[in-house]
Amino acid sequence: MSQSMKLALMMFFSLALAACGGGSGGGSGTGTSGSTANMSISVPAPLTVSNGNALTFTGQVSSAAGSITNMYWKLEALTLGANWVSALGNADCKNTVKNAAGTDATCVLQLTPPSLLTGDYTYKLTLYASDAKGNNVNASTTLVVLKEASTTYNPVAKAGNDITVTSGDKVTMTCSGSGGTPATTGAPYAYQWVASDAAGLTINLVSADTATATFVAPVVTASTALKFQCRVTDDKQKIGTALQNVTINPIIKPTVVPISYSGGVVAAGSTITLDGSKTVQYDANGKLIEGGVIYYYWTQKSGPSVQIFNPSSSVASTALPKFVDTRTNFVFTLNASTSPISPGGVSIDPIKQLDVVFYVDPLPPISLISYTPTQVALSSTAVTLKVDAPSNTGSNTVYYSWTQVSGPPVILAGATTGSAGFITPVVTSDTLMVFRVSGSYQPITVANPGTAAIDVYVLVQPIPVPKT
Repeated sequence: MSQSMKLALMMFFSLALAACGGGSGGGSGTGTSGSTANMSISVPAPLTVSNGNALTFTGQVSSAAGSITNMYWKLEALTLGANWVSALGNADCKNTVKNAAGTDATCVLQLTPPSLLTGDYTYKLTLYASDAKGNNVNASTTLVVLKEASTTYNPVAKAGNDITVTSGDKVTMTCSGSGGTPATTGAPYAYQWVASDAAGLTINLVSADTATATFVAPVVTASTALKFQCRVTDDKQKIGTALQNVTINPIIKPTVVPISYSGGVVAAGSTITLDGSKTVQYDANGKLIEGGVIYYYWTQKSGPSVQIFNPSSSVASTALPKFVDTRTNFVFTLNASTSPISPGGVSIDPIKQLDVVFYVDPLPPISLISYTPTQVALSSTAVTLKVDAPSNTGSNTVYYSWTQVSGPPVILAGATTGSAGFITPVVTSDTLMVFRVSGSYQPITVANPGTAAIDVYVLVQPIPVPKT
């Protein structure tokens, strides 16, 4: 036999063997599954993640020729320069679940994305498997980890410099946020202050959900270090933190410590009490002085301006506005000293301060309802238009205003009440009249058109002509 004939026969048998799937030939899949004549395999669909949470990938293999003898996962970084994953578990498939015959097997890969990303990283995950007859199969999927999953993509919190105060001083801590994903509307970040190490002291933080929080330094007998954490949260709920150190020194001369249990959420229009009567005074040794003379002065720090009554008393008061569009913070400052305080906030002795915050919510929205939204009346008859507001308005007074929208003009009686009336005009054919009523917590004017409105309808019919 010639050499060329031998080469032709060898090529023929090789092609025939590959076509029949004989020997140890294998197959692969590039999607979520793959198969050969004797084996099949499946892996999860491609996945994209935007956080660093741990992941699992479940691969399944079946063989019609014999039991599964080997399985393993292979991970490849398709993005040039991509960091390796933070954790990879069961890549060798030592932990598998098989059926009684061993011909069906499941292997779960555990994977944690890298903690530091410079861009979007793409990884290829391939599951390989073999059976007892030497058949091989594999299938691949992809994992895309977006840059925002990186810890470096978190917002950055920055607290102020270390603070040193004396017992009774007002402490102001300020934090700022940057980076991450700021909100495009409203405040770019949310803030929260917490005492991470209060050294066993009771700390009452004021405005702890803002960038600036305050508290009054409690009385200590020795220099005491405190730690506060500022948490900055961006629009994707990622958090950055910073630490603020505060050192409190003991009293070196008589002082007052302002105390108030006022504040909290109150209803719009409330008359509130500013109570600083629990304020105490200490001597130079940090011992409580019973019956010591304390002078007070209340001021408003923020919020729509209001008048404070008896501002020089330990207990003052003020009336809050009845109308606010959104939750509004009113911050008042209690000033206390061992000497009189002038209206300008001056005293010959040190003035100690405490902020008191009231949160005012708007009145509930008005919803109007008419129990006779449509009426039919004859010409020259009296018609009453009635409207009411539901009970969620509570005891708050609702003002009304009726206007005529269409139809022959008439004179409305009681147009500023919930029950208006008029005499229907004389018509020769059915005529529709439309009236609109508006409601508000304050008198309705051109400048205040009301916050709710509905229309009611009256169909006026001609007086029937007697038949002759």
